Amino acid sequence: MDEIDREFIAFYQNVGKAYGMDSLMATIFARAFIEPGELAMSELAEETGYSLASVSNKIRQLEPSGLIARSTKPGTRKVYVHTDKDILKIALGQLLRARANETQPAAVEIPRMIERFEKEELSEKQQEKLEILRRYHRDMLKLDSALEEMLEKLEKLSRET
Repeated sequence: MDEIDREFIAFYQNVGKAYGMDSLMATIFARAFIEPGELAMSELAEETGYSLASVSNKIRQLEPSGLIARSTKPGTRKVYVHTDKDILKIALGQLLRARANETQPAAVEIPRMIERFEKEELSEKQQEKLEILRRYHRDMLKLDSALEEMLEKLEKLSRET
C-alpha cells in the first residue's frame, strides 16, 4: 500500500460514514477501487490487520450494493476482489436498485394497503397511520420520478465519457 492508497482510503472513510459504512467497509471499498487490477482478499486482511473472516464478511455486505465483486482464478482457491472504476456506472447501479427495491414496489403495494384499510372502520390512531401511508406513497412517486430523471442524466453523462 502506498501514499495514494492511504490518502484515498482516509478520504473514503469520511464518505463511507455518510452511507452507513464502518471503517473496515470503507477501507475495503476504497482500497479495491484505487487498485488498478484485482486485489487478493488475503492481502486486504493483512493490510487492514483484520482477520480473513472479518474481511470476507464485510465484502459479503458490500456485494449486494454492487460496490465490490469477488472472484477466483482457475486452479487456485485464492479469492480476489475488484470494483468497477466507472463511478457513473456504480451510481447508475445504485439508483436502479433504489427504484427496483423501494420506489417501484411502493407504487404498487402501498395503494393496495391503503385500499384495503380504507374499507375498514379505523380508530383515530389507525387513520393517522393510513395518512402516513398516503404521504409515503405520494413521496415515493415523486422520488421515483426524480430517480428516473437522474438515471437519464447519468446515462447521458456516461455516454459522453
